[in-house]
Amino acid sequence: MTTYNYKLNGRYEVVKELSRGPFGVVQLARDTHLLSRLVVIKTLPAAEGETPGDHWLREKFDEQILALDRIKHSGVVSIYDYGWTSEGEPFFVMPYIEGRSLYEVMCDGGAMELKRAARIVGQLGSVLSAAHDVGVIHGDLTPRNVMLQTFRDGEFAVLIDFGIATVEDLEGVRRMRKTTVAGTIPYMAPEQLLGGSIPATDVWALGVVAYAMVTARLPFDTDDELTLGDMQRAGVISLPKSLRPELPEAAQDVILKALSYDPAARYAHAHEMGEAFFRAVSGGEAPAPLLDYPPALDVQTVPPAPPPEKLLRRCRELFESFKEFRNPDSAWDFFERAELSAYKHCVGRSSDVDFDQLLACLCRSGREYRGQALLDVLALLASRYRGTDYRGQECEGLRSSLRQLFAQAPAAGT
Repeated sequence: MTTYNYKLNGRYEVVKELSRGPFGVVQLARDTHLLSRLVVIKTLPAAEGETPGDHWLREKFDEQILALDRIKHSGVVSIYDYGWTSEGEPFFVMPYIEGRSLYEVMCDGGAMELKRAARIVGQLGSVLSAAHDVGVIHGDLTPRNVMLQTFRDGEFAVLIDFGIATVEDLEGVRRMRKTTVAGTIPYMAPEQLLGGSIPATDVWALGVVAYAMVTARLPFDTDDELTLGDMQRAGVISLPKSLRPELPEAAQDVILKALSYDPAARYAHAHEMGEAFFRAVSGGEAPAPLLDYPPALDVQTVPPAPPPEKLLRRCRELFESFKEFRNPDSAWDFFERAELSAYKHCVGRSSDVDFDQLLACLCRSGREYRGQALLDVLALLASRYRGTDYRGQECEGLRSSLRQLFAQAPAAGT
């Protein structure tokens, strides 16, 4: 690990690098604006000669931010902040999770005590269901991506690293999505090997984790994708109970159901698997309250929140960089050509564009709800620059974040 001594964006004092891979660089830092608390920063550096995080990697980086922002569950690492470095590289900030990874615990002790394994499986099932409820599929559930924290009330599992998460659209449409094949091979579901990702994919991975915890072995032990596919079609050869005789038959049945080759034959919801495994191991005992996962928020009861300053600050930075807003005349022409002439009243008559006035006006304006004007402008810029300029993807990401905040505001008219 490399030790550093610099501040990111004048706030985060980077201490050392924790890891580096294709999905970003992870660093430990101190937040000098808030009690010097330890935080973890993930950055997506630019490849040589390219803009930061081109194409698929940038899309997955943005989806990770959206996933962490959407999921409201104590078993998911939260997101504190995000932005861009002075070099134009995207980053986001998470709390530093003290504890040990499930992988470290399993390496130290071999097969895990059954009730402890059942509690962890139950907690992870709860976390995954909370994610699935808001359209997020983790896609890489492994013991390395589970942190175990010990408190006075017991041990709690926290799911980290949503680096290859799939985030469905805001309407919650769940479908098989074709994408680049990615994941940790022994934990990948059959459909994942073909580039598909659905909630049942995470149920499969939870089944692999449960098998590994109670047997200290993997059900399909290979690092070759083609070999893994053949092994999965043949089914589990070494039954968990043959490796761990004290494992209840019902608990084995739960694991084998989660490892069904056909996704439809697995548990419909991850928390159902977690609860079933807990009951099977505990002899029918009901899961503890901590296994409950919070229901999705009823957006009709949540008042609209004002757009965070950091989002609007980035909007301003982007607008200032676009030729469309270099002066009032070019802005008027942009609105006219885009058939958004009603928004021209947001641009003053001075020789320079007043970006604070422009953003404030766009946030107030819209045909159906306040802020729709800003979303329209961001959509147009994203469409215009997508594929040729990283700013196009940034506009799309900002539009997605702001849409969730604006959509509940009352209509304002233009």
